[in-house]
Amino acid sequence: MKKLGLALMGLLMISSTGAFAQMSFGVKAGLNFSKMTLKAGGEKVDDIKFKPGLAVGAFADFELSDLLAVEAGLNVETKGLLMKDSEEFMGKKMKSKATTNLVYVTVPVDVKLTFGSFYVLAGPYVGVAATGKAKSKMEYDGETEKHDESLDLGGDDDDDLKRLDLGLGIGAGYEINDNLGVRAGYDLGLANLNPGGDSKNSAKNGSINLSVTYKF
Repeated sequence: MKKLGLALMGLLMISSTGAFAQMSFGVKAGLNFSKMTLKAGGEKVDDIKFKPGLAVGAFADFELSDLLAVEAGLNVETKGLLMKDSEEFMGKKMKSKATTNLVYVTVPVDVKLTFGSFYVLAGPYVGVAATGKAKSKMEYDGETEKHDESLDLGGDDDDDLKRLDLGLGIGAGYEINDNLGVRAGYDLGLANLNPGGDSKNSAKNGSINLSVTYKF
């Protein structure tokens, strides 16, 4: 975690030196497909599916050369998990569904390599969970039971999840013209979001993002 923080600070210091030949700004919007990785008692929790959501943000490119740039961004995006199950119980089908919905404000800082109209980028990100909700629904024998509650976010052991997330992101994109582009990426959460958790009891974010970009 210390190495990740130092890398982020280093990139931010570079971006503030004014040594760049050109600076450009843009916005992006698209879909975020999140899938949290859970471990309980050393066993990985199965049956977790991708949960679709939204992501919007703004970014600034600091160009060092035609090949190399540093991109800093500010995003608002949804993450969390989706679990579904269906099984027979006493001769009748029982269905269950559980979702965790988290809204994050994230700050990524990426190194960007451009090859003509194509580019690739990678770097660390810091995210702070603004809100969180958990929903569940069970259907059995014509009856439906629902639960909906807000999550306690923080760093105490009695909180549901930690608020701070750290990770690494990779991505690639294509500039259709001087303004419009498309991008795809993957964010790998490195922080254990389980308060008081350890290597055998953990919760980590992961998400695939698809977006349209527009440069001013």
